[in-house]
Amino acid sequence: MKRTVVTLLVMAFALSGTARAKSFGTGSIIIPMDVDYQDSGMFKAYGLVYELLRNDVPIYWVIKQGKTFGSADFTTDAVDFKDSQTVITDHGYRGGPWVIDSADVNDTVKAIIVAWQAVHVTTVHVTTKDFEGDIGRKLVAAPTIAMHADGNQAIARSYMVAAHIPDSTLDPTWPDSSPDMLTPAEIAGTVGVERDGALFSSNGRPRYCQLMTMHWGVGDAEKNPEVVAEVKEFLGFPTHFFAECQAVNAFENIGFFLTFNGFEIGKEQNKVKFVNADSPFAQIDGIVIDVDGIGAWDYLKGGSEPSYDLPNGDSYRIGGITMITKFDTSEGNGDVWMTGYLNGTCAPTEEDCGSLGKVSYLGGHQYDVKLPISDNPKSQGTRLFLNSLFEAPCATDKGQPFFAFTKSADPPTAEGNVTYHILVQNNGLSTATDVEVRDP
Repeated sequence: MKRTVVTLLVMAFALSGTARAKSFGTGSIIIPMDVDYQDSGMFKAYGLVYELLRNDVPIYWVIKQGKTFGSADFTTDAVDFKDSQTVITDHGYRGGPWVIDSADVNDTVKAIIVAWQAVHVTTVHVTTKDFEGDIGRKLVAAPTIAMHADGNQAIARSYMVAAHIPDSTLDPTWPDSSPDMLTPAEIAGTVGVERDGALFSSNGRPRYCQLMTMHWGVGDAEKNPEVVAEVKEFLGFPTHFFAECQAVNAFENIGFFLTFNGFEIGKEQNKVKFVNADSPFAQIDGIVIDVDGIGAWDYLKGGSEPSYDLPNGDSYRIGGITMITKFDTSEGNGDVWMTGYLNGTCAPTEEDCGSLGKVSYLGGHQYDVKLPISDNPKSQGTRLFLNSLFEAPCATDKGQPFFAFTKSADPPTAEGNVTYHILVQNNGLSTATDVEVRDP
């Protein structure tokens, strides 16, 4: 009997580039991110996005390509989700709004939003006509998050609690006893042994999508470089690493993730230039920014490292890293907010960089969590931090597993039995967990 081979391709999520423009039908759901409608719910909006992703609801982060700060990402008509008598006409949504396509809206989605709004102040709209928007990212997975217990984890905790984004046990308070609160020793693992710390599972693959550290001391990093080495290994996958204040130099000046020679400490920058307005990391609203991108920046606490300078004559491994920098200089002098892929292998604007992860650095010791955000400019840094949680490649469609199955069969035996052979390959960028293969 002739041997037959059947090849099955199953895509968890497409790896091809996301179309820059997408049409959204009437009945699509918008989570506004401008101060017109989300001024008092800005942080909980991120928590709602996380809750929807945790329940497998795909979400589009709509960001107009090539926009300037303060301009609309799209314009449409809508009604309020909670009160359909509240009509929104011809509103220009700013600040990178989130959209659930009408094709993905069902009773489960509506129930999640109803339950969320019963507890949290978060504005949600429902469109009453079709519209088109540019897709900055398509999010399909809630990022798994680890927090570095570096002695200043209370800063990160305050940001996460403000958004009501929980740990893996769904505890939104992020206690020190959380299984996702990792000490330096837990991250380091065994000295000289790669990928054996708490960031990795026993097979050497990442356990988390996101790691954050707020104020790990430079001296502590020098004494324990294995922590930096493990984080660099972690960034060998489509993950994301966020560092703030002193933790920036603690990691960068040993690991050289984005620079050739590390940073020098810059001064506090209260007048800055905002650049790369269409980067997901740069989504912001409620700050007066002029046509040249110049505006004010406010720290709750500037701390020991409010901004960063490159050494004279030095440069980043690749350009386009900064999003907030000193108002009258180019990048590399007074940089406050930066992002890039490990070793500068890809441009920061790329949606993914193959198997490599992304690094984000924010100057300033701590930012506020007070709202409304238009009255509390010291809270804007918290919003930038929350942006970085969802831009992580492992949270987007392009960073997901991509399965190829090849099924073959031996000739039937005399008794009529057939032996099948199934080859399963994950050709995607992320590790597949809890996979079940069925042949109907």
